[in-house]
Order: sequence, then C-alpha cells, then structure tokens
Amino acid sequence: MKMNEQGNKKARLVVLDIDGTIIDKQSGVPVHREVRAALSEARAAGAKVCLCSARPCYYMQDATEGLDEVDALIGCSGGMIEVQGKRMYAGTVPLPQLLACYETALDKDMYMSFAGDDKIFVCKKGPVSAPLEYGEVFVIMEDKALLELLHREKIYCAFIFTAPGVPKEEVFGDPRFENATIHRSGHDSFNLTHEGTSKGTGVLRVAELWDIPPEEILTIGNDENDLPMFEVAGVSVAVGNASREVIEAADWVAPDVREGGAAAAVRRFVL
Repeated sequence: MKMNEQGNKKARLVVLDIDGTIIDKQSGVPVHREVRAALSEARAAGAKVCLCSARPCYYMQDATEGLDEVDALIGCSGGMIEVQGKRMYAGTVPLPQLLACYETALDKDMYMSFAGDDKIFVCKKGPVSAPLEYGEVFVIMEDKALLELLHREKIYCAFIFTAPGVPKEEVFGDPRFENATIHRSGHDSFNLTHEGTSKGTGVLRVAELWDIPPEEILTIGNDENDLPMFEVAGVSVAVGNASREVIEAADWVAPDVREGGAAAAVRRFVL
C-alpha cells in the first residue's frame, strides 16, 4: 500500500459533503480554488472523487460550479447515487413516512420539501423561509396538491425545516417515523430517508463498485448527517466550521470552509 508524506495510507476514494464543507451558500462562499486544484490533482493521481449531500444529485453540481470532474454523486443522504452520469441506486421513502412528514409539517406550521426523480416539490408553508433560493428544479405546490403527489411519485428524501435548535424528538414523535433514518442537516433542518439509508451506506455502495476498502476512504464533512460516512471511512475530516459533534467524531480537523479546508485534507491524506 502506498503511503503519503505523513506515513498514512493514501486514500483512493475522496468523499466530500457540499453545503458547509466545500461551499457556504448563506455566506456566498463558492468552492475554493485550492479545493478545485487539490481534487484535480487527486484524480490525476488515480483517486476517485465523490460529492455526497442531502441535496438530490440533480441539484448538486449547479451549486459547485466549476467542480465538474467528479466520479460519483451520492444524493438525498444516500437515497440516490449516480456514477459517471448514470443512476446506479435509488431508495424510495415509504408512503406512510412521507405522509407523516407532510402532516407533521402542516400541524407544526413548518416548511417542507420532497426530492423526486428530477424535481424538488415544496410546500411553501409556515414562518420559516426556504433555505435556498428557488431554481428550476423546484416545484412550489399548495398543500392539497402536494398530498396528492406524494401518493403517486417516487420520493427519495424528505425535508422538514424548523426554527434553529429545535430538538429532533419534538418534530418526529409520530410512530410512523420509527423505522426511518432521520438526521439533522444544518442547525434548522432535518432530512429523512428510507430505513437503513444514509451517507454511510451510499459511500460503501460507491466504494464497492471500485473495490476500494474502507481504510482507503477519506470523508470530509461538517454536519450531523455526515457522521454515518465518517463511521465507514478509514479517515474522517471535519472542516473548522463544523458542529462540535462532528469535530469530536473526526480523525482530523481541517481549516474553515472559507479557507478551502477540504484542500488541506486532500493534500494530507491523498497526495
């Protein structure tokens, strides 16, 4: 096994979260030039590069403009996977859990959205505004129309947005959520996927495709829903602006997203 300058095994698969890790939409921070350069060098050295996000695959690379050369996309927190532009996996959320999300959001007057095959369906409801600017992939719907849609469309991830700091147990008390996978994504949102589906399972699916063992996987993230991919990787890295829980779980802490911290991780563990 080849080693890098620090004496560690070189990672052959680099998996990066998007929001808060390589971009910061709220602060207008794009992918840092050093991150672009480091990932280009990593691919030239033979490593695979994968973006992994709660965003569906079709709403990932628009946010990472200029970072076009990636080998795989893990979207919907593991519920959707594309490799070299072709979908290789899609896990749908069962209807009872979708209805539980819908009814919970309506009852608590919260903003909600649901990621389908190529559109994100949004119920513009409640005092919490949309976390991202609406684009062409968003379909704004009235609540009754959205309810009808949930009965006929395949949904790969559901989102509920709350006021900052609301505990998970206050939102997901409905017994229909019992077997769902629910993670906090940001300080004011949660995403829900099919039971057993997470960023971790998504990373393992992609790694298996290329016959890359866990010890040769590098994952970089900043939020709670990144923890499952930390658990399956040989090396996990938190950027400096990550939540305390993520920093404590990481093997190494890189500089802040605004400083292109992911580049430092790639250079340390891949190149």
